[in-house]
Formats: sequence, C-alpha cells, structure tokens
Amino acid sequence: MPIRIVIAEDHVLLREGLKMLLATQPGIEVAGETGDGREVERLVRETGAGLLVLDLGLPGKHGVEVASAVKAAEGDAVKVLVLTGDLSASSVRQALAAGADGYMHKSEDTAELVDAVTAVLAGRQYVSRRIAQVFKPEAGDAPQPVPTPREQEIMSLVARGLSNREIAELLSLSITTVRTHRQNFMEKFKLRNAAEITAYAVQQGYYDPA
Repeated sequence: MPIRIVIAEDHVLLREGLKMLLATQPGIEVAGETGDGREVERLVRETGAGLLVLDLGLPGKHGVEVASAVKAAEGDAVKVLVLTGDLSASSVRQALAAGADGYMHKSEDTAELVDAVTAVLAGRQYVSRRIAQVFKPEAGDAPQPVPTPREQEIMSLVARGLSNREIAELLSLSITTVRTHRQNFMEKFKLRNAAEITAYAVQQGYYDPA
C-alpha cells in the first residue's frame, strides 16, 4: 500500500512541480494538496497521510503552528517535512521544536528532496546542509567547545535515527552512559532535541545525510 502524501504549499507552480516529482517515486501517492494553512490538518486526517510536505509561509495559519498541531494530533504516524524559503535561525528552531522530522530549503535540488522524503519516511531526522548552516557560529562569537570523539559518535548515531537503547547496544555502553553523554553535549552546544542534534552533526561534518 503506497504512503500517502499531502503537499501544503501556496505557490501553485511549485506545488505542481512537487506533485509531479513525488508521483514518480515508487510507493508514494500524492493524496491531497492545499495552499491554505487552515486546511492542512483536515486534509491530513481525511486522506490518512503518512507524510506532510509543508511550507512555513502559508496564508491562514503559519506552518510552525500547523506542524505543531499535526504532530500533537497524529504523533509519529505522520512525518512532517518542512520545505521553505525561510533561512532565519528562529524559524528553523521553531519548526524543529514543533516536531518537524525534516527541514530543507526550496533552493535545493530535487535529488535532495527525494533523499529527505526517503529519510523521514524511514524514521530518520533530515536536515539539509544549507539549513544546517543556521547552526554555524557567527563570526566574532566566543570559541566553541569541541565535542569528544565519543560525543561525535553518539551525535552521528542520533542523526541516523537510533534510540538511546540502540546506541547503547551498538557501542556496548549502558543506556545511562549514553543518556549522560547526550545530555552533556546538548547542554554544551545548546541543542534542544534530536532534530537540532542532527542539524549540528551535519553542519560539523559528523553525519552525511546523503
């Protein structure tokens, strides 16, 4: 049974292009589309969608609100991939905090979109390289601490979508040890969730989303 996708994008030409591209992918069916933020939650619910491709700048209801509402109602049953032209750090962080499973910029190519769709449907966080640059320190900022090799390793595994238990088994560590490492580097680098860990890991070169 194909995975159903809803596309929420107010630019008609871009929405049509997304439909044509996604329709060529095996195991995927574009089940609904809208350019109105107020219609997204209903469409997701009525179509039984497993993936929402979401623009942040929708009229009627902002994409961050939409992502938060969809994830609150559907949880992990519906993946949310944000596709936007907004590169502001606040918007990126807000969308990731709202529960978005992936985030990429509209200027990136179709191959990156296919990679992003594949990743989020497989249960992995996806943050494109261009979006990951938002997490790069600004010139003049205080020198950043350097993660230890073990922290880098755990970051890369979090970015791959592994749970604490899976990481512990893979590295022959206790779950408590993994949790401690994770908490330490999240505090050290001011990362608030798995999506931000993924973005940081991509930006620093610890994880390649391709």
